[in-house]
Amino acid sequence: MQNRVILLLLVCLFSNVGKSQKATILGKILDTDKYPVEFATVVIDGQNYGTTSDALGRFELEVPANTDITLIVSCVGYERKTLTIHTEERKQHRLEIILRPEVKNIDEVRVVDEPTRHTTTQYLNPKFLKQMPGISDPISLVVKSQPGVATNNELSNQYSVRGGNYDENLIYVNGIEIYKPFLVRSGQQEGMSFINSDMIRSISFSSGGFDAKYGDKMSSVLDVEYRRPSKFQSKLDLGLLGGALLVEGATDNSRFSHLTGIRYKQTKNILGTLDTKGDYQPSFFDFQSLLTYDISENLELSFLAYVADNKFLFKPTVRETTFGLVNNVMRFKVYFEGQELDRFSTYQGSTALKFTPNEQNQFWVSLSSFYSSEKETYDILGEYWLNQIDANLGSSTLGDSLGSLAVGSYLDHARNYLNAWVSTLSISGQHKSGKHHLRWGASLKTDRINDETNEWKMLDSAGYSVPYYSLYDSTVNLFYVRRFTNQLNTLRLSSYAQDTWQFSIDSVQIYLTAGVRLHYLQYTDDRLFSPRATFAVRPSWNRDWLFRISSGVYYQPAFYKEFVTHSGTLNKNLKSQKSIHYVAGADYNFRLWNRPFKMVIESYYKDLKNLIPYSVDNVKIIYDGLNHSKGYAYGADLKVSGEFVKGVDSWISLSYLKTFEDIIDDQYINNINSTNSGSPGYIPRPTDQRFLFSMFFQDYWPGNPTIKVHLNTVFNTGLPVGPPNSPRYLATHRLPSYSRVDMGISKEMLRSSSDKKVLRYFESVWIGFEVFNVFDIENVISYSWITDIRNRQFGIPNTLTGRLFNLKINIVI
Repeated sequence: MQNRVILLLLVCLFSNVGKSQKATILGKILDTDKYPVEFATVVIDGQNYGTTSDALGRFELEVPANTDITLIVSCVGYERKTLTIHTEERKQHRLEIILRPEVKNIDEVRVVDEPTRHTTTQYLNPKFLKQMPGISDPISLVVKSQPGVATNNELSNQYSVRGGNYDENLIYVNGIEIYKPFLVRSGQQEGMSFINSDMIRSISFSSGGFDAKYGDKMSSVLDVEYRRPSKFQSKLDLGLLGGALLVEGATDNSRFSHLTGIRYKQTKNILGTLDTKGDYQPSFFDFQSLLTYDISENLELSFLAYVADNKFLFKPTVRETTFGLVNNVMRFKVYFEGQELDRFSTYQGSTALKFTPNEQNQFWVSLSSFYSSEKETYDILGEYWLNQIDANLGSSTLGDSLGSLAVGSYLDHARNYLNAWVSTLSISGQHKSGKHHLRWGASLKTDRINDETNEWKMLDSAGYSVPYYSLYDSTVNLFYVRRFTNQLNTLRLSSYAQDTWQFSIDSVQIYLTAGVRLHYLQYTDDRLFSPRATFAVRPSWNRDWLFRISSGVYYQPAFYKEFVTHSGTLNKNLKSQKSIHYVAGADYNFRLWNRPFKMVIESYYKDLKNLIPYSVDNVKIIYDGLNHSKGYAYGADLKVSGEFVKGVDSWISLSYLKTFEDIIDDQYINNINSTNSGSPGYIPRPTDQRFLFSMFFQDYWPGNPTIKVHLNTVFNTGLPVGPPNSPRYLATHRLPSYSRVDMGISKEMLRSSSDKKVLRYFESVWIGFEVFNVFDIENVISYSWITDIRNRQFGIPNTLTGRLFNLKINIVI
């Protein structure tokens, strides 16, 4: 026994001696401009181990102590550097290594093509998701900053693309189509989008002319793939607007992996900056998990589950809005009673089986189901005064009321309930053979909708119910009423096939992608045929240009909302809306200031047929339920991205858009006392937002790359707007331009190389400070219309959020 104790002590002694004869090198690799160099290799001369630098140029290396060692530092594009240091045991040696750019004379430069460069689909880097400051979800912020994408509401995750509305955008996650709640009418109610930005592996986005493999909608497609983790990691985000927790991991043999995210968001502080004051109690929660298991080497089973519970409780108290011109200032004041209570519960699950028999072939079978339970209830009474304000700077009554323009009240009431079930069974595959890449797929989808809508508004002006008809009419008339009950059950069949063919002619690279989609809608007996094709050419020039043209037929089979007419009945004779895309573009990779840049230019024209006219109330789209319109959209997009500041990517996008429609059976009267009438002809569509500009800019703090600064800027011209319950051709006024600047500053506080025992378990800790709406701009989302007894209407602007500050912390373990 004594011998064993002595032996154990000797082992411990020698193990401690061995351990003490180590030293640690903590280094930072920078270029000559003091910007970090990522993926630089650091090895010990004569040894077979080393490490690489991270995004901030840092590395950590454990080396023998009490000796001279030679480090060799190298990176593509930089001169190799060698340095010798003397190490001391149990000491951290801190180094700052400067690499000089490598200059070589070469005969030919070849840039590796991005996988989607020859199509209209662009790849968006997921790393920007956590860097863009803004109130919306990160994925929405990135998409909204792309050319051709318009938004005028920071509270909403919705966006319109090249003149289309919010319902015309496809969204996929791991090949499963994503749906959003039906009854949401304002950005305050929305909550979070389905996509969890912490779980994303890749993002692809197309604003038009997309491939046949994507579904049947008319405007755009967002395709997101979640990643499969390879090790255990957890991540926590906390801020004044909520928090998020991500837990991921995999078994030792990597056959099973899990990726789980929980998010909570509360916007009480944000909504407190609105004109309408009161008790806001929003609560948005969701849970999402991706489980993946390798049944065998060639067979993979995955399951994606999603649960969301969004509640919105609002008890308004008072609203005061001052608006108008300098010489015609008005003040609108309302005192409220009542409350609004909404709840949107969403559940979605999908199971997918992937079979990979060999490198050339892959097959998928998936089953997904979506369920939404939605309740929208409110009774809100408002007592209002609209006054003329004294704006004369020399007046002793400056700012006081000069008289009432309208006095009255209104009562808003709703009891709306909707349940929706959507189930989909799909099978797809792909085959790669030489220069061809063939894809195909088919799906069966069932929809079931139960809708009970009961909403109305009573408007009283100076003791009279509006609309008011005569002094002798004692009837109480409602200003607005919408009451119906609907059930919709339908079956949809769709299939597609497409091939991508890549070949060369005299060093000119040519890409041809052609395909076709078939769709059958049982409810209307609609049979659709959609051919689509993209042709791209990459000349053998010294400069890296690629040119492409794309065209196709894009149908949008009606879902539920399109079927509903103004009277609330379902139009079974409704045809699918149709859009023919013509897109021409150029893609140019170049270097400026010895840094990489990319420029993408696209022009487009869309021929729109069988349109269903609609109006937009905040984010709610109300359709006519009839195919009695035709239209067009055309424009041009420009995006320049690259390292405006060395080492970090930024971009600028600029777009021009025009979209008009002709409602076939609309009429106007030239003179009230005459029967002369005519057709208004082509009028702007509700999404006719002419000029769009966005910029995302980021930088490091000078001399300290652990401090990052991000700037997100948006400017969009105003949308057409008109009085409520009036013909569309009267929407001749436009909302003011939407402009906004959000800024964020983040600082890395800790990292895994910390020598403190408690902190060594943290991979990184970041703290961030954000300023939303830096210049406190009052953007207008809509108008509240007040009518006096003489039927004169006054539009009261409804403004969006003001300046707001946010503090957040990000912890990775």
